[in-house]
Amino acid sequence: MQLETTRFGTVDYDDQSVITFTQPIIGFQEFRRYIFVDGPEGSNLVWLQSTDSGELAFILMDPRKVIPEYDFKLGQHELSELAVTVVDELDIYTLVVVPDDPTKVRTNLKAPILVNPKQRLAKQTILDKSSYPVQFVLSQAKAGANESEEVDSCSS
Repeated sequence: MQLETTRFGTVDYDDQSVITFTQPIIGFQEFRRYIFVDGPEGSNLVWLQSTDSGELAFILMDPRKVIPEYDFKLGQHELSELAVTVVDELDIYTLVVVPDDPTKVRTNLKAPILVNPKQRLAKQTILDKSSYPVQFVLSQAKAGANESEEVDSCSS
């Protein structure tokens, strides 16, 4: 299949690669089908491109690349909804915001995107019982790590 996008031009994708959200991303209720598009080579980033709208795409990252201790528990209902038995069966991403000022690139640690890569199911969840921030500025994690430098360089 082909999809015309505003960021990537024409994207070819296999219908088997489509990820279906069991619940929509917050604020985007009408969009539930997405594909992954690779981010810049060597970065910790990936694009989540809507197949329902060529104009809608989100930048995602694996937060554990910057915060190795990023961890949380899910209830049985959420695990069942994603057709898994443990969190370790899921790919975990967070939404990234890239403003004009690269020192203010941030990610939402409070509302991760959870993906079951085998079943191609996903959802965004809110970690109510965690102290993770909604806006974690990636340059804060820089203390000796160069992962956020890769993210910063993608915003130029």
